Amino acid sequence: MATILIVDDHPSKRELFATLLAYAGHHTLEASNGNEALKLLENEIPDLIITDILMPNMDGFTLASVPIIFQTAHYLTEEVRRLASDCGVHHILGKPIEPEPLFDMVNQALIHRPSVSNLPKTKEFQQQHLQLLATKLYQKVTELEKTNIHLQNLSLTDDLTGISNRRGFMIRAEELLKFARRLGYPMCLLYLDLDRLKHINDTFGHLAGDNALRDLARILTQTFRESDTIARLGGDEFAVLAIHSTASHVEPLQRRLQSNLKAHNASAKHRYRLAISLGVIHLDPKSNLTIHEVLNQADGALYADKQQKQKGNKRD
Repeated sequence: MATILIVDDHPSKRELFATLLAYAGHHTLEASNGNEALKLLENEIPDLIITDILMPNMDGFTLASVPIIFQTAHYLTEEVRRLASDCGVHHILGKPIEPEPLFDMVNQALIHRPSVSNLPKTKEFQQQHLQLLATKLYQKVTELEKTNIHLQNLSLTDDLTGISNRRGFMIRAEELLKFARRLGYPMCLLYLDLDRLKHINDTFGHLAGDNALRDLARILTQTFRESDTIARLGGDEFAVLAIHSTASHVEPLQRRLQSNLKAHNASAKHRYRLAISLGVIHLDPKSNLTIHEVLNQADGALYADKQQKQKGNKRD
């Protein structure tokens, strides 16, 4: 397992990289720009850095002091490749991200590690570097303006719990669904809600309800793998998308989830208990279902679980 630092100013892109690399068994660190990356490098030296070439505050050339992969959508010109080679960077990954080229390039970079020195300080290199930045500046500013307008209306994280929201889940799930089908991996969707959230809100106040939702998000994060996608879809509804998972993989996780809920209820000081209803859908990689259709099926399984619990309560 390697430690890989991902440097990108787009949270969703960092998250996708982290998910794919975690699935491959790697540990990931994240930074949104070059300055954050340099601060991380003061405390931990990763085995590999994957970074965008041009970013706010600093560019990827400044980080070329450890094995590195550049990622870029536009800057694949010969001058960029030459400057990258001068820095000891021999791997440039195009965008959008495709899993197989990513895995191949990471493996190559880790196996055949170049002898990387500090960024060259020669006058010629600095002139070439500055010329490259000047040539691309206008194009980059235009791109950033469009991106900023888009990002103003785009939020991928649930403000209350800190995990993905519905939009973030759908974007990530679509990518992982394509990835799983391409490689023939089964997937599993767990669709759950927090039982009696209205009762908690009405009896103990909405602050207690918010805390209950945060606690459930934290328990889900502790229960499932780093490579699994965990999201609050809205209200009391949550989803977990697990890649390369069959019933034999998921059943122990369901037991662990119930165990973690029980442990939380035993140690918590509040006067309510956390409980969930759960629907589980196993997805064959040969299936053509969309993520929306899978969610609808999981919603039906969740409803069936609620009905079963109500019947059990009536018998009691």
